[in-house]
Amino acid sequence: MRRRGLPVLLAATPSPALAHDAFGDLGPFYAGLLHPLADPLQAALVVGTAAFLAGRPIEIARVALPVFVAATALGLGLLGWRLGLVPAPLLLAAGAVLIGLAATLPARWTPVWASLALVAVTGALAGLAPGQPDGGTVQPLLGGLLGIGILTALAWAGLDALARRLAPIAPAIAGSWVAAIGMLAGAFALQPASEGDAAAQLDDGGALAAGGDR
Repeated sequence: MRRRGLPVLLAATPSPALAHDAFGDLGPFYAGLLHPLADPLQAALVVGTAAFLAGRPIEIARVALPVFVAATALGLGLLGWRLGLVPAPLLLAAGAVLIGLAATLPARWTPVWASLALVAVTGALAGLAPGQPDGGTVQPLLGGLLGIGILTALAWAGLDALARRLAPIAPAIAGSWVAAIGMLAGAFALQPASEGDAAAQLDDGGALAAGGDR
C-alpha cells in the first residue's frame, strides 16, 4: 500500500522552486545563469522591470536596480531554496502585467517609494520563478542571480539609450509587450485542466484507492 501510494503523494505535492535543469549538461551554475532566457515569465519580469526603470529618472534607477537584485536574491535564496515556496503561474503573470503597465506610465505618476516597492516585488517574483536548476549547492542560485542581474542591466541600458537618443516611447512600448505576455500567460493559467490531465488524475486516484484497499 505504501509503495503504491507514495508516487501519487509525491506527484500531488508542489515541487520546489529549484527543480528543473533546462540546459542539460551545462552544469548547475551555467544552467542558472541562462535560465532567464528559457523562462518566458521570468524574462518578462526582468525586461518589464528594465523598461519601467528606463522610463524613470537616472537617480531612481541607480537605487532601484540594487533593490531589484537584492529582492531577487531573497526570492532565490530564502523564499525559494530554503523555504521551498513556489508561486502560482497566475501570480507571476500578474506581476508581469503590473510592471508592464507601470512602464507605460509617466515618471511623475510613480513616486520614488512606489517605484522601489514595485521593483522589489518583481525582483522577488523573478527569483521565485519555478524551473531554476537544482544542483544541490549554491551554484545554481549564484548563476541565476548573476543571469537575472546581467539581463536586467543590459535591457535597462539598451532601453534607456534608445529612449534618450532615438525613441522616447521605447520603454513604454517594451512595457506594453511585457503586459501583453503576462495577460497571455495568465489566460493560459486560468484554463481548466485538459482531458489528458484529468484522465491522469483519475488514474492516480484509482491507483491510490487500490493501494488503500490492499
